[in-house]
Amino acid sequence: MRFKLNIPEYSVKKEVEYTSDVLKEKKNFPVLTIGRDSYIEEVIVDNVLDKSLVYSVQVGRYSAIAHDVTFVVDMNHDYKKVCQGRISGVDYQRPKFTKRKGHIHIMNDCWIGEHATILSGVTIGNGAVVSAEAVVTKDVPAYAVVAGNPAKIIGYRFNQDQIDKLSLIRWWNWTEEKVRACAHDLYGDIDKFIEKHIKDAVKDLTSIEPVKIIPMEKAGCGEDKILLYIPDFEQDYPTYPQVIDAFVKSYAGTNTELLLYLREDEFLEDKLALLNEIFAQYEDVECYVNLYIGNVIDERGLFGQVDAYITNRNLDNITHVDMADLFGLPVISSVNRPIFKEYKVSGIEKAGRETNEIGLHNSNTNSKKKVNTDENCSSQKDILKLMKAMKSQNGAIVNLQQEMEQAYKHISQLSANQYAMNCSVNNLKYEMFAGDTDPIYPTVLDGDKAIDLIINEGKSMSRFGDGEFAVIAGDNRQKFQRADKALGMRLKDVLNSKQDNLLICIADTYGDLSKYNDDCRYNIRAYMSEQVRKEHYELLDMNRTYYDTYVTRPYASYIDNNTDAPRKRFDKLRRIWEGRKLLIIEGEKTRMGVGNDLFDNALDIKRILGPAVDAFDRYDDILEVALKQDKDRLVLIAMGATATVLAHDLSKEGYQALDIGHIDIEYEWMLAGKGKKTQVKTKYNNEVAGGDIVLDVKDPVYESQIIARIY
Repeated sequence: MRFKLNIPEYSVKKEVEYTSDVLKEKKNFPVLTIGRDSYIEEVIVDNVLDKSLVYSVQVGRYSAIAHDVTFVVDMNHDYKKVCQGRISGVDYQRPKFTKRKGHIHIMNDCWIGEHATILSGVTIGNGAVVSAEAVVTKDVPAYAVVAGNPAKIIGYRFNQDQIDKLSLIRWWNWTEEKVRACAHDLYGDIDKFIEKHIKDAVKDLTSIEPVKIIPMEKAGCGEDKILLYIPDFEQDYPTYPQVIDAFVKSYAGTNTELLLYLREDEFLEDKLALLNEIFAQYEDVECYVNLYIGNVIDERGLFGQVDAYITNRNLDNITHVDMADLFGLPVISSVNRPIFKEYKVSGIEKAGRETNEIGLHNSNTNSKKKVNTDENCSSQKDILKLMKAMKSQNGAIVNLQQEMEQAYKHISQLSANQYAMNCSVNNLKYEMFAGDTDPIYPTVLDGDKAIDLIINEGKSMSRFGDGEFAVIAGDNRQKFQRADKALGMRLKDVLNSKQDNLLICIADTYGDLSKYNDDCRYNIRAYMSEQVRKEHYELLDMNRTYYDTYVTRPYASYIDNNTDAPRKRFDKLRRIWEGRKLLIIEGEKTRMGVGNDLFDNALDIKRILGPAVDAFDRYDDILEVALKQDKDRLVLIAMGATATVLAHDLSKEGYQALDIGHIDIEYEWMLAGKGKKTQVKTKYNNEVAGGDIVLDVKDPVYESQIIARIY
């Protein structure tokens, strides 16, 4: 069926939908939805007319669509069938499991030129331009300009830095009043626009309050992920029945969770009754479906806690797709066939236990709670009954929530990925404004300056990373060193040491992170929460000069690790021990320099081996043996947090001692040349899976260097 639509400029004041009773069932199908101040000179929507009609076109805000644009929605044939036409007297039916792509999404601030054709399942990203007569067969990135048949990227509207900042500002989400007030900026110079609005955008992003989703206790297999879906109860042709069905068939027996967000209104009980009818089909299936019921003030705080978003047919779907894009979430189309990548089970099989749980939210308390009283059950079958019971308690709900918070505190933490996403947003203001007077940062000089002082002035070095700060805080963050209270006190003393011959190193991770690669930045942001930053700042002296603790990590963390830059950093480090006698103090399976040439330029080497785990337990014994060695030997220590203290104590006694950390394992990673951390089978490595499983080595030179074993 062909629909022709014309939507004049300035006629759309808020999101609206254009519907048609295309199947003559006295139901309205949303052929096209469109956002504020978007307009269409004239489009043709070609859509297949049969019982499996599932697709529509969704347009965001402030987009312009020119004359004679065609949206081809689900018009493909199954060319594997013998006949490609129609047979008189026989209803045409598509095979049940034929792959089909769904909605066409035209996001915000897009321009679609005359005579362009957009095919089914395509998303035109924010700010993108489709040239006249282009035929778009696949997704178009934000701010890209595409042309041709098939359409290809021929450029971008702005440079990458400008695009990144526009993607933070997201001006189309401003109120209508603010957009009008800033019209001069929006029609003006891009750099002036960004300069004027970026700080407010960052401030807004960093103020997002995360919605606390209580995780479900799970016993399935696979990744523990949360897929967010907002059921479209208001639609005559809703997607929620097929989404739930596809989820159960795809993820039964796994730890993947479907989170249903239900806005609380006067129709809530009707919505729950509709869900009950669906859940009744699967009540014996081992599958995880959770409910979040309420009205989230800022829904970005919900999107920041999940791993993917599933689309729907609601008017605000484009807004939610935009939120998913903000947080880098995969978008799963609710009208694709199949919805998920594959069906893991061909049918529904009964499981031996009930595993589904219910999360309830009361908008009056603005906090999440999971109810677990004798009246409650763990199956969705009794949702409606439970909600009625909750409503009858009225004010008692607040007391119930307070009682339950303690009981479920141990399961209320977010998963690592969700937490990291939150911290990425929280950390943004520190990264973007590095160098400004506000916020304040500790002074951390680069590793080259530390190396110069070590070589030219004989300085010693104690290093602090997340592990050392964790020990001070009493947190068991590293499996090779428990949070020993005595070690924590010693570390705090070293951090405040005023020894003139000792460099104190901390990580240069409090501001700009551009020199690090994606994995490193992700881990830094996940760790550097506001609470952790506060703990660090309370320990650090903002008037002191520190040096970069990553000086002994020249490879895996940096964005340039696929160039010759790491080799140059290692070459400079090797100058430290060139022609020197070395005393290496290390864990029994660290084996620095064994199997590589890292220390081949040293004059000779002696080694003291300590415990691979909890080395501080033998600290006094290790120090005693070390103090018996000649002071002309350069001491290199690789023993976790214990090395930080040992370097301090040895430097106090007149030795030049360096907490050298991961330098050898980093060298091995560079030699492997994979651009990342990898397992080294003969050396202990706490940062990769299986790194604590270490093979024995037979190296007579290494064995001859060992003067003490203190395990």
